[in-house]
Amino acid sequence: MPHRVRLGHVTAVPAERCREGEKMHYEELAAAGGTEFRSRRRTITETDAVTFTCMTGIMDPVFTDEIFAQENLFGGRVVPGPMIMTYAMGLTDDLGYSSVVAALGVEARFVAPVRPKDTIHVVSRVAEARESKSRPDAGIVTLAHDVRNQDGTLVQQFSRTLLVLKKSAAESQEVPS
Repeated sequence: MPHRVRLGHVTAVPAERCREGEKMHYEELAAAGGTEFRSRRRTITETDAVTFTCMTGIMDPVFTDEIFAQENLFGGRVVPGPMIMTYAMGLTDDLGYSSVVAALGVEARFVAPVRPKDTIHVVSRVAEARESKSRPDAGIVTLAHDVRNQDGTLVQQFSRTLLVLKKSAAESQEVPS
């Protein structure tokens, strides 16, 4: 069974190493293979759902019309899968906050519906880590994320591939205070 680490609001390293502003670099993420990181929770509100659909123009009635949604596939309104994925990315940002140079790709599966008032959390792990061929100051890390609701039901799975700075490169870029 993999070792579990609970994410704080700032960092994903074990509690004895947590300090404000600490971040995980390529080397730490690469060494964390098999470790599961659990995010904090986030309740999806009605306001979240309405704001997201209005901002994105995703106006499918399964997201906006309770009567239509009750009469169709999900038996009630659901929130868009991309909204849950972006919230999950925010919940797991602690894993590489400010050491990530770029996002290189995302693959996702929407497994079960999420509704307003559901509470989600994310269980993440490092699926792959390798040196970058073009950037000797960074490595490429793929994080696998399982998004679960308040009942522990898997609602979404996605992986994202990131270009992450190595510790030595990040330290040389820091501005002295």
